[in-house]
Amino acid sequence: MFGNNNGKDSKSTESTSSSNSGGSGGGVNTIDVNTKIKGNITAGGNIRIDGTLVGNLKCEALLVIGPKGYIEGDVECVKAIIEGKFQGNLVVKDDLTLQATSQVSGDVKATKMAVLGGAQINGTCTVPFSGTAITKATMTADNPLKNKTGATS
Repeated sequence: MFGNNNGKDSKSTESTSSSNSGGSGGGVNTIDVNTKIKGNITAGGNIRIDGTLVGNLKCEALLVIGPKGYIEGDVECVKAIIEGKFQGNLVVKDDLTLQATSQVSGDVKATKMAVLGGAQINGTCTVPFSGTAITKATMTADNPLKNKTGATS
């Protein structure tokens, strides 16, 4: 069940984590630095990514991408602190903090955003953002990662 496959067999998964406290969670879900997940995750509480997530993430609380963490996909969360790498569409309903080590590529929408010196952003930022969340149409049609065509005018 928990055998070591030495990275030879990577399976797509969909994971759901929820809590009874409606957003604050009973603890922190953690994706370890040596863990790579391909698939979508829904987290009812806080989540910390120190490994790699290739897929979409919906988090009902705080998302932390650690210094060695990497997400490629669309993310919707309440608050976020990014120290590592992110590539995709990011919608933060409240505060977004980009630490000095962060590297963000894609569309960023947040109500409030703090960018520390050294942080790298390649894409568009909409702050303050009070619009709607990411939709399935946005994830597929407007995401240059999905159609690999890049930005066009």
